[in-house]
Amino acid sequence: MSRFFHFVGRAFDFLIKLTGRLLFLLLIIGLIFLLVSGPEPLQVPDDGLVVINPRGAIVEQSGLVAPGSLLLGATEVNSTSVRDIIEALQRAAADDRVNGALLDLTEMGEASPAILEAIGAALDEFKAADKTLLAYSAYYSQPQYLLASYADTVYLHPMGQLLLPGYGGSQLFFADLLDRLGVNVHIFRVGTHKAAVEPFMLNGMSEESRSNNQQLADELWQHYLDQVSLNRGLSESSVRDYAANYPAHLLEAGGNTAQVAVDHGLVDELVSQPRFQDQVRSLVGDDAAAHTIEFQQYLSLTRRPQLPSQNEIGIIVAQGTIDVGEQPRGMIGADSINQLIREARNNDRIKALVLRIDSPGGSALASELIREELMQLQAAGKPLVISMGGTAASGGYWIAATADEIWASPVTITGSIGIFGVVPTFENSLDELGIHTDGVSTTPMTRADVFSGLTEPMAAVFQASVEDGYQRFLSLVAAGRGLSVAEVDAIAQGQVWSGSQARDHGLVDNLGGLDGAIGAAARLAGLDDYQHRFIEKPLTPAEQFMQQLVQNMGMAPALASVQTSLAGTLGRQLPAGALGAWHDLLDDFATLARFNDPLDLYSLCEFCAALR
Repeated sequence: MSRFFHFVGRAFDFLIKLTGRLLFLLLIIGLIFLLVSGPEPLQVPDDGLVVINPRGAIVEQSGLVAPGSLLLGATEVNSTSVRDIIEALQRAAADDRVNGALLDLTEMGEASPAILEAIGAALDEFKAADKTLLAYSAYYSQPQYLLASYADTVYLHPMGQLLLPGYGGSQLFFADLLDRLGVNVHIFRVGTHKAAVEPFMLNGMSEESRSNNQQLADELWQHYLDQVSLNRGLSESSVRDYAANYPAHLLEAGGNTAQVAVDHGLVDELVSQPRFQDQVRSLVGDDAAAHTIEFQQYLSLTRRPQLPSQNEIGIIVAQGTIDVGEQPRGMIGADSINQLIREARNNDRIKALVLRIDSPGGSALASELIREELMQLQAAGKPLVISMGGTAASGGYWIAATADEIWASPVTITGSIGIFGVVPTFENSLDELGIHTDGVSTTPMTRADVFSGLTEPMAAVFQASVEDGYQRFLSLVAAGRGLSVAEVDAIAQGQVWSGSQARDHGLVDNLGGLDGAIGAAARLAGLDDYQHRFIEKPLTPAEQFMQQLVQNMGMAPALASVQTSLAGTLGRQLPAGALGAWHDLLDDFATLARFNDPLDLYSLCEFCAALR
């Protein structure tokens, strides 16, 4: 079964690459045109504003732009690296040419609570440098508003809305459907709270999973309310009341979604886009366009090559689902990330390593392969510090467990120590269709396949493997954290925790962001004078070309219009609802293709994403 999905994934990837090459050719022609007829070279304006305008999701590490994905229905042209936003704010805070920053959050997508906290700290430092900070959007989602709340003045369009739905989420449960289709789903798991398999065996959440996820959602929500009330000078109860009783407050405001935000002190002023431009001109002068610069352009003009140092702290970003083999930047492949870890181990200038993790887990085998490589680095005398981002759960915690120190944000989602296997078989479905299987075998496991069913000996093999994997997980956590196996088991069983709770349980050493982890790595390496460097797989010339087009030359809107045009063309040719089904089909293929563990054993926290 996993081989079939792997084959589908490879075929799908080939089609994307083929389409991408064709679009790449068109973009080269566009670049030549831009070079011939483009505007004057950019400069950092004096007394100007840096525009922080993230597009798409804000992530630890931006994935590569795949032009072919636009033709196949991708809805986000790009994602934005949190590292770029923070670096731009830090540079602008120390730049006398910059008077302030404008948060233009209209195109910002999702961001984890931990990423929002890191950007918030950079915004506080920016304001502490006596710089002006403004925020504007036609609409504020919950993540967008948390960043906006740091601003000196928060503007909203008169027809806009500020909605705070809180944290939580829903899952689909398939037990009834699978039963009606005659699909037998064989579940092998250890852990009372390992909820990743529940959609295949239940029609709703188990009480254990509901209780655990609810307490985590409540903690994340409390942190959000506390931060917004602090930023806006409001009471926590008033912000909570706005969110909990929004329908009633909206009726009191006559249905005016923008005015209700002003009435409750969350927004300072309602202004149209032209009026807001007037506000900007009042700060920077009549020629506002000449006195504002996008943060990506600002970075490209102010970054300087970093000279090598004899004392470096290496940083590797591990983001996404954990799989075996090679994976592109923005995902975690055991082979590809281990190559970076070996680079850090063999480089004499790198004295310690910080691994920045943002992952819900994945393949148990791949997680162990990565952890073993990290232990080789430690055996070479180089300290290892883990910095947890938005999520470091299941396999994400597996690779962290034996580090020298673990740092997490208070709102990191971590834990979920457990393991499972899922094997669907279709013998009953085929029987209903008049299709039968038969054959010969030399052992009880020869014909244990998805069409013949799962024999008892094969089921025993799966269950024994899962139980062994869980004991391995417990043992390595116990060894890494200085706990007994029984103590780990009590806080394991698939339970998820916030960073604060994980510290209380001994799963995390310290609360803090990436800078704190870098400082800890330097301390463990005995360094006073050092610099840090991100260790990444080098981009090919073609990949560099694509990134520069999207980030620095304003190509994202153009690419978006290409996708919109194609979607419109497809929409006219397909039946109603078919385009949405096309998107869902692509998502399903991507999900199925990622499960490539040859042992079919996974340590994954599926519901973690819903809590972000």
